[in-house]
Order: sequence, then structure tokens, then C-alpha cells
Amino acid sequence: MESALNDSDVAVDTLVQAFTALAESTRTITAVTQAMPPEAKALLGDSLQQQVDGIARQIANAVVAFQFYDKLTQRLGHVRYSLSTLALFVCDRAQTAEPDQWDRLLKTLRRLYRTEEERQIFQMIMDGAPSDGSPQTKDPNSEVELF
Repeated sequence: MESALNDSDVAVDTLVQAFTALAESTRTITAVTQAMPPEAKALLGDSLQQQVDGIARQIANAVVAFQFYDKLTQRLGHVRYSLSTLALFVCDRAQTAEPDQWDRLLKTLRRLYRTEEERQIFQMIMDGAPSDGSPQTKDPNSEVELF
């Protein structure tokens, strides 16, 4: 997971640089278009500005996509941290034998989730809901065995 996140970050950095350059180019083209003599503006200005406006819209769409990507990588980072923390915890038999250590672990993981959706999912997991979100009756006498 770590490697995949790092690889995708490199790719996204390259895309960000490309879109930054495109945005700067569209600003330059707009400035050149506005500085054209009236005769040239009449011939090229409107068509050129329409092309620049189209590029600007595409750049705005790319920025929105980057925002979704950023949210996804944050969530994956939370999952990676949670799994690593849990793995280290369950490997330490002294900690797993102490109920207050389990409480501490859960509080640590709970603080990690920032959005309401993440907190709800975490609570569903803590309540024993299946991953598909369907209702389930929780047996208070059941135990989880870690091995």
C-alpha cells in the first residue's frame, strides 16, 4: 500500500506541474489576445478566447479530480496507519491481555477519522456491523479470538 501511494504521488506531482504550466499558458494567451490590435482581434480573438476558455474549464475539472484523489489518499493513509497500529498491537501479548490497552488503541484509532462518514464506518465496525452495511444482530456472549 505504501509503495502504491508513493508511486501515485509521483504521478500526481507530474500532473500538477503540467496543469500549472497549462494554466500559466492560458493566462499568457489571454493577455496576448487582449493586447492584439482590433483587426487581429476581429479575426482571431473570439476563436482563440473560446479555446482558452475551454482549456481553463478542463483545468478546473482536473483540479476537482485532484481533490477527490487527495481525499482517497488520506483515507488510504488512515487505513494503512490503522492496520499497522493494530498489527503492532496484536503482536504484543502483554498489551492484548489488558482491556485498558484495547480501549487506548480504539481511542487512538477513533481520533484518526476526521469526516462524519469515516466515524460512522468506524462505529459500525465497533458495533459488529458487516462490511456491506446490512443489519446484524450482535451476540453479547460472543468472543473474538486473536491468534
